[in-house]
Amino acid sequence: MTTRRNLLKSSLSLAAAPVGMSVAIEVAHAEDMPKWNNETGVLVLGYGNAGSNAAIAAADAGAKVLILEKTPAGGGNVSVSSGGFVVPTNKEDYYNFQKALYELSRSEWDKDLLDLFCEESLHLGDYVSSLAPEGKIGAYGHAGYQNLPGADCVNKMSMRNVPGAKGGDRLFGIFDRAVKARNIPVLVNCPARRLVRRGNEVLGVEAVYEGKPYFVKANKAVVICTGGFQSNPELMARYIYGNPMVYLGSPAHTGDGLLMAQSMGCDLWHMNSVSAPLGVQVPGVKAGIAMVTRQPAFIWVDQDGKRFVNEKKLDYHCSWMAVNNFDAINHRYPRIPCYMIMDSSYLKAGPLISNGGSGWAINREGYKWSKDNQKEIDSGVIIKADTIEELAKKLGIADPSVLSATVKRWNSDLREKGIDTEYGRTLTADPNMKAVFVGRDVKSWSAPIEQGSFYAVKLVPVTYHTMGGPKKSVKAEVLDPFGQPIPRLYVAGELGSTWGLTYQGACANADAMVFGRVAGRNAAALENWK
Repeated sequence: MTTRRNLLKSSLSLAAAPVGMSVAIEVAHAEDMPKWNNETGVLVLGYGNAGSNAAIAAADAGAKVLILEKTPAGGGNVSVSSGGFVVPTNKEDYYNFQKALYELSRSEWDKDLLDLFCEESLHLGDYVSSLAPEGKIGAYGHAGYQNLPGADCVNKMSMRNVPGAKGGDRLFGIFDRAVKARNIPVLVNCPARRLVRRGNEVLGVEAVYEGKPYFVKANKAVVICTGGFQSNPELMARYIYGNPMVYLGSPAHTGDGLLMAQSMGCDLWHMNSVSAPLGVQVPGVKAGIAMVTRQPAFIWVDQDGKRFVNEKKLDYHCSWMAVNNFDAINHRYPRIPCYMIMDSSYLKAGPLISNGGSGWAINREGYKWSKDNQKEIDSGVIIKADTIEELAKKLGIADPSVLSATVKRWNSDLREKGIDTEYGRTLTADPNMKAVFVGRDVKSWSAPIEQGSFYAVKLVPVTYHTMGGPKKSVKAEVLDPFGQPIPRLYVAGELGSTWGLTYQGACANADAMVFGRVAGRNAAALENWK
């Protein structure tokens, strides 16, 4: 029989252990119960979008709630996002749009989950406005996949006239103030490490607080809202094809909740799915910085100097899929990294990357891109050359003539034919296309690359978030491989999110809001375990 003394001794040895050693603590008998340091009804792990909304919903349903947060402050990915969430104009079109994304990418999906998500999404604007009646809600963009059925119904919304310098801080600030207004305690610097179980029933959590094991009894349920695993290189290599990738969102998202749920025998889905544009790495900055192209005189090329995609037509959040190509002959990923080739007109127009963008590097590490791009040229982030051939040599392209030929074809296509004959990139955007990012989309899509000097930046996938994790029910219960709920364990947010291989922007925040609230309501409705 396991004694409490042995249990606590084991806990102390594992408290600082790698997250990969997260194994649930088994309580077989009453005398095996840990000495609880704290007690609550609904215990929420993670204080971001999903966690805050789960806590709000559980408290509003009458439950006692406690939130444990790994970092010194909450916010997670939502606080460094654009702060957007989709509010569709109607459910039927939205359902058909999302269904097409699943089916075309051959991703696993659940009709009941999607139906619930689409229904709840209709009311997200009203919900957020109820928490911040002083705010003003407005559209900042539309569908990223406008060729799909139902795309016209997609409106990406954000809140204005509320505190916060940028969209993500504004949105999380609304949830944070709502949590505080309900007097829900948040214990920061308190990472959850292991679940405490009795058979297959979750009783609570072992966390680490002030360097010691900290046991919290959850009388009703535990809701895991710890985010994904984009900042855990080991898990990324295990599940995501085409590494390396750089994290763009929170560095605290290292898969803690994934491993805890796996210790309970959960089913998994969407493990190969991420939201990742292409971006750059800056020396001394840990997170990547996303690239949003705003000028026309540029192309992307692989490590051989060849183009491989229509650079303006692919969806921002799925850009990583354009480079995820393995060369089975030469055994390499020839597009990771790839290179963005530009002429001087691009850089003279302003900073290559806006300081108003989303992501951890800009919003938390505080990196500011220089207005004239000179700092980045000096640091080697932007590579400069007098000729295309010289640029190719600096990039390490084996045959510089290949890049020269690529640029020559690009220029002649635009000059002589008015269209890119290789990948169909047009001179201007489709006039019937809605703005994906209002104010950031540009009408001019293509121009010759001919005004020296010439420039390049190395691009790699930069990951906002992973989408895989425990499969969930329409009640946000964690499911086992046979489709049965694991008692008293719920999940919401990026961990086991609704989304498959293709992802519509602003749906991560929407999904976290919807299923955070679903999880909180259903967890609060449970009777206390005995």
